[in-house]
Amino acid sequence: MPAGGDSSETSVVIDHERIKDLASMYNLFSRVPSSVNHLRDALSERIKIDGRALVKDQENNVAPPAAFVKGVLAMRERFHAVVTDAMKGEKKAQKRMKESFEDFLNADARAANCLAVYVDELLRVGLRGADERKVSMELDRVIVIFRYLSDKDVFEAYYKNHLAKRLLGNKSGSEEAERAMVSLLKAECGYQFTSKLEGMFNDMRISKETAEKYRSHKKSLNNTPVDVEVSVLTTGYWPSQNVAPCILPPAVKAAMDRFQKYYLNTYTGRKLSWQTSTGSAEIRATFPPLKGSSKTRRHDLSVTTYQMCILVLFNTRDTLTLKQIRDETNIPEDELRRHLVSLCTPKHRILRKGSKGKGISGDDDTFTYNADYTSKMTRVKVPMVSMRDASSSSSAAKGDGSVPLSVEEDRRHLLEAAIVRIMKARKVLNHNDLVAEVTKQLSGRFVPPPQFVKKRVESLIEREYLERDESDRRVYRYMA
Repeated sequence: MPAGGDSSETSVVIDHERIKDLASMYNLFSRVPSSVNHLRDALSERIKIDGRALVKDQENNVAPPAAFVKGVLAMRERFHAVVTDAMKGEKKAQKRMKESFEDFLNADARAANCLAVYVDELLRVGLRGADERKVSMELDRVIVIFRYLSDKDVFEAYYKNHLAKRLLGNKSGSEEAERAMVSLLKAECGYQFTSKLEGMFNDMRISKETAEKYRSHKKSLNNTPVDVEVSVLTTGYWPSQNVAPCILPPAVKAAMDRFQKYYLNTYTGRKLSWQTSTGSAEIRATFPPLKGSSKTRRHDLSVTTYQMCILVLFNTRDTLTLKQIRDETNIPEDELRRHLVSLCTPKHRILRKGSKGKGISGDDDTFTYNADYTSKMTRVKVPMVSMRDASSSSSAAKGDGSVPLSVEEDRRHLLEAAIVRIMKARKVLNHNDLVAEVTKQLSGRFVPPPQFVKKRVESLIEREYLERDESDRRVYRYMA
């Protein structure tokens, strides 16, 4: 290849993973060190092209999040082999590979979300029954991709949501794998990054102990028609749920009141706030005999708390409208539609929907108890449909690459705290040095854009934490 010529031939060699040919080219080019840049450029361009193709598939919903991450992992292994075997693992090639992966992975927050979904699938089913070596190998591969992310706080937010669902739903394939993942994140980002995750595990351990004590306490009570198992969670550790409790059936409410009385008498100075949006229930449902039979049919339905509240309404009426169900349960609109549609699917048609199609037409749409419901299983788990299937609103769609609002709020607080901390220590600092120092301190969680830093500085000036220097407006002074 002539010096300064195009790198099409090199790209063909890289594309077809002709490692021996590439090694020969590298050995030849390395005699004139500056010419090796052509190989590095071709490598970088190939990674970016392949990476952007994966991102585009994800944007167009061609590939699910887990498939996107598997594609990135396969790419990383392929190009790692090119750099290690053909380019002798040289530092400059490694650096270009790292920068190229970071280029397409950090275009928006999509990759952080996808990686969290992939880890969720891995820890729920992918590593179930795996030995320690297999667990370690798979999680190490995840951490390699995690290192490329600049939005580590976005990954943390999504990861915490998935972890909460695994722990509360008892869906973890292996507690050892869960703890190993948290340990790896702690090694990468420090104690502060994982302190809340570790607090979640601690809450679950204490909740099990509390449940055992409450079971012993209940033996002294009269027989109760409804039993409850409560997970007591520390507010600061778990994903915030600013959802008002729904209206529960009287028997369930009475059981919850009994637990609350026991808990507050046992642990003084505490307050319980019920999160009905995250619970689950077991309902024993009785259906009339099928034609030609005199035997009533019984199914134990495993449902969410919201679905339980909906189904109990049909004990006294056969048909209800969407408006009636909303008024009698106080379930949020989007969740109400999603839970109702889940009870009307062809496989689990416990209720019959009046309108045609997947969605719900409006407040007057009717839902009728389906006396002909059948299942081969005595115990039936009713799965939830996606929000997209239950709602036509674009807001129901997730994974658009935007940063979650809760993360944006956390970033504002973290950034302001970092600015105040730096200015308190330095007293006087010019704008560029402050931006550099803040970015350095926060890079373990996210990389703040200079414009974002400027806005937070303006806010701190308004609240009189900082002031501008009278002789130079780009110099800030800390106000004690």
